[in-house]
Amino acid sequence: MKKLLFLVLIVAGCVSNKESARETLSLAGEWNFGIDSLDQGIDQQWYSKILVEKVILPGSMAENGKGYEVTLKTDWTGDIFDRSYFTEKKYEKYRQPGNIKIPFWLKPVKYYKGPAWYQKEVELPDRWTDKRVVLFLERCHWESTVYVNGHKAGTMNGLATPHEYDITDLLVKEKT
Repeated sequence: MKKLLFLVLIVAGCVSNKESARETLSLAGEWNFGIDSLDQGIDQQWYSKILVEKVILPGSMAENGKGYEVTLKTDWTGDIFDRSYFTEKKYEKYRQPGNIKIPFWLKPVKYYKGPAWYQKEVELPDRWTDKRVVLFLERCHWESTVYVNGHKAGTMNGLATPHEYDITDLLVKEKT
């Protein structure tokens, strides 16, 4: 049996599952998690530490209640072009702290833009010994960097395509 520790640095989040004719192992479920708002995770080697927060994947940070409360000063990746939200009396109650709602976009209750780490320990079946193992990350929101057992597997940048990492050489056989 091979045991590995995935530590994935993602800007925003991703889903990790692929259905195909190949033999697959779903990574859906509970993952360890950490927001890296100061972008110190690589320098501080978070890939060699156990993260303590939890999230459920597939799922976004917002769905998991991670991020910061939305305020009038939230730095969205886009902009609100209809200024009436800031001036119209009918929207005034939605501009109050604790009741922020923006009618022009689908806006989450929590928001975060920046590096975040996802971590999961996985045991591979014995029948996968000497097989090629690929980590498939679907719907990453922009960039992902993957570490397996403390070693960098690579970095990918792309919004419309899955991120795939051949992690075969990074697997560690469990001592029995």
